[in-house]
Amino acid sequence: MSKFISYFLTLIFLSVLVSCKAVEVLDVASEPEDEGTSVTLWTEKTELFLEYPTLIVGEEAAFAAHLTDIKNFEPVTQGKLTSTFTSEDGVVISNVAETPSYPGIFRPVITFSKAGIYEMELRLEGPQVEDIIVVKDVLVYANKSDVPLPGSPPDDDLITFLKEQQWNIDFKTEPVRKNELMASIRAVGEIMSDHQMHAEVPAPINGFILSYQNTNIPSQGSWVSKGDVLAVISPPATIENSLLAIRTEYLLSEAEYERTERLFKKQAVPAKRFDEAKLLFEAHKANFDALTKQIDFNINGNDGDKVSIHYQLMAPIDGFVEELHFHIGQNVKTGENLFTLTNLETVLLKANVPVSHISGLQSTHNASFKVEGYEEEFEVAKLNGKLVSIGNIVNEKSRTVPVIYELKNPGNKLKIGMFAEVSVKIGESSEMLSIPNSAILDEDGTPIVYVHISGEAFAKRILKTGISDRGYTQVLEGLLEGERVVTIGAYQVRLASLSTSVPVGHGHEH
Repeated sequence: MSKFISYFLTLIFLSVLVSCKAVEVLDVASEPEDEGTSVTLWTEKTELFLEYPTLIVGEEAAFAAHLTDIKNFEPVTQGKLTSTFTSEDGVVISNVAETPSYPGIFRPVITFSKAGIYEMELRLEGPQVEDIIVVKDVLVYANKSDVPLPGSPPDDDLITFLKEQQWNIDFKTEPVRKNELMASIRAVGEIMSDHQMHAEVPAPINGFILSYQNTNIPSQGSWVSKGDVLAVISPPATIENSLLAIRTEYLLSEAEYERTERLFKKQAVPAKRFDEAKLLFEAHKANFDALTKQIDFNINGNDGDKVSIHYQLMAPIDGFVEELHFHIGQNVKTGENLFTLTNLETVLLKANVPVSHISGLQSTHNASFKVEGYEEEFEVAKLNGKLVSIGNIVNEKSRTVPVIYELKNPGNKLKIGMFAEVSVKIGESSEMLSIPNSAILDEDGTPIVYVHISGEAFAKRILKTGISDRGYTQVLEGLLEGERVVTIGAYQVRLASLSTSVPVGHGHEH
């Protein structure tokens, strides 16, 4: 019986003990957690995400100043931070952090001796970035009883994406602002050669390309100037005899003209005879001069009685040798293509515009386009380009009309045959609220963006968009001017919004 009583008393003791512990836990849990204050500010140089606890006179307070270099959105890892607090009645408190305590995070520790409203100046000095950031309305309370009750709970729809996560990826935000945009017609197109900047060089005669006469043939990819000798062709005997006959006729007519001229001056022949000799000489000379521009008559032998002929094939334009279509020793035929020359200094952009939009083409004079292999968007006007023509024939299969622009090609970035995504500009440009195209994600056919609400908090917004131009899209609904949207790294923010786990690094040094 005594064992039963002892066991019963033990149970009562343990129950009371557990109850006391439960009350103690409830008391601890009932105390409101100090969530402190956070501030996010952007300057032209830096982004500040500042966190600090409720400030009480006489209590040490650790601030966490997250500083991001806005030119590349990387953490500030070099330099010192001077924090100066100035009250309304002139009380000044300062702290200097010589280096970040953690990459991107400075932790000034301050103890306030007087309650009031302070202005905080953060002076960042160092080789990475220099800036001054002012935080207004920093409240310091005389004691805990003066601290107001917590306000409304945080928005559960906000997405947490920590600074450490932002700093470890390609990340960027930009403010929503007004940009000059112009309506456009979307079209597919291609880069083509300007007919004056491209040449196929054929063989003008039958003949052989002999090695000893062609030691300086330009190689593929080399630059040639108009008039440079590309190759030398030695004609067969039949053609050589014909060319020699032209030369002989020229030389004989020249000798006859000179002889007749001397006799005419002595009045030994009539004027008609002299005029006939002159006309015949000029005709033969014209034929011979045309030949000598490309044909080299080499005279060998002491008496000048042996003549060898070879044809000099010359470059008709300045340009690069894109292709050679022969080999040394080859017997080439008249009309056979030997060289392809291309000059990419000027190229053509051909946009195939749907005929349903043909009415808008009456006002076009500019276009922007992207080509395969480049992320950047090119603009005809910025490349000293111009509209060349709007086609008059509709393609029966694609139901499109060709619109052709001529433009300069600095650095030879644009290559013949590249496909292009073209925006044919129509109408006049005007200022429109817009964001970079890179900020917009597609969610089941709906355009969305992620807005940077504060340092580590983001919100998804559904957009209603308008025209797109030069890498920007007009915003009709969903954003306000000045709000910052994620332009690089939006997909990673989206992944964070889908995660139900606490983000890695949530225990960072706040």
